[in-house]
Amino acid sequence: MGRIPKRTDGIPMSREMLRKLRIRVLRFGALLAGAALLCAGCGKEPATDAWLEAAALDARETPEELYEKALSEDVLIVYTVTSRAAQVKEAFEAAYPGLYVEIRDLRSPSLVDAVEENFNSGGSDCDIAICNDNSGEFKTRLVDTGIVLPYLPNDIGQHMKEGTGDGMVHFVYEAEMMFYNSAKYDAPPVDNLWALTDPVYEGRIYMSNPLRSFSTYALCGASLSQEEAFRAAYDSYEGTKPALEEGGSAAESFWKAAAKNMVFTNSSDEVVEALNNGSADLGFMVSSKLRLKDTGYTMEPVWNCTPFNGCRTSYAVMIARNSRNVNAAKLFVRFLLGESDGRGKGYEPFCTPGTWSARDDVPDANPVSMGEMDLIWPDPDQLVDKHDDMEKLWTEILRENAGGTAGENNTEEK
Repeated sequence: MGRIPKRTDGIPMSREMLRKLRIRVLRFGALLAGAALLCAGCGKEPATDAWLEAAALDARETPEELYEKALSEDVLIVYTVTSRAAQVKEAFEAAYPGLYVEIRDLRSPSLVDAVEENFNSGGSDCDIAICNDNSGEFKTRLVDTGIVLPYLPNDIGQHMKEGTGDGMVHFVYEAEMMFYNSAKYDAPPVDNLWALTDPVYEGRIYMSNPLRSFSTYALCGASLSQEEAFRAAYDSYEGTKPALEEGGSAAESFWKAAAKNMVFTNSSDEVVEALNNGSADLGFMVSSKLRLKDTGYTMEPVWNCTPFNGCRTSYAVMIARNSRNVNAAKLFVRFLLGESDGRGKGYEPFCTPGTWSARDDVPDANPVSMGEMDLIWPDPDQLVDKHDDMEKLWTEILRENAGGTAGENNTEEK
């Protein structure tokens, strides 16, 4: 076993310090690589990235042109955190005979690790990465370092909603949000988050462990930047300002108090089951579970709440640098995004209740738009910066409320 690196003061580094150091090294390496491309040769013509130049990610190509080129390539390998990519694969292979796709279904942390390790080892085992960025790691470790790159054809890009870029191609939105038991209540029983601290809900609120579920992590992490909103909501609920210790946080005080009423699960699957079988009155889970209403599940979303009802999450599709099958990759991305008119079958698996379209020409399958909800929109960089605070806060909360934890497996909703 290797030695644990030490800081300059001789104290061993924690795993979190090592993680941050690795991110800084990767970012620095990306900057050096970019500088080398721009300045190599000391007065000579700038060097070029041969793969990037050959990939021509900014070229205007028709699906027919890409298909013809892709026929001479190998099996397309897609690393994904969404199981719905399997439906895209089936439709893609039917639409383009002779092309084959291999789906590798991974959890978000495993996907980031696998793509990063593959690139650093000089491999080209991944062609496409489909991932959420609920912890900020996808952006900092893969996007900011140039390990994965955006590909958005102009004819499709002109139909993408504002904010779907930002260095990534966000193709669908979801939310980690509050739901209620519709068999017990005709309407949402709460309209202010501070109501979740009422003892009447003891053991009746279910939520995934935020240190195990990354969509819940995004919600809880992003909420730490909503300090003034939490204070104003408390004033509205109690008619006074929250009594905090000097330098205390209203956001942290809320979670500590609400946690006393919560049962912590491993995934949204357990939350939706608790709402459906009557164990829970309220629960936080991924909005895509709303599609289960069509099968008889008894839950409804809390569309609006003070100061917020949940947190927006998103999925991005990116091409891996050094992809061996870049033409097939570009064709697959076009297909997944719905092609020029948005009617392509590749986008259909994501047009379900509880998901929101990233295109302005494809309607949402929901009665309420994202803009009409009280969602907070997380900043990936802020989520990374708040990682230490989150881990400390929730380790303490979960330790104090160990009796309210369901399950033992380290899982994440898909």
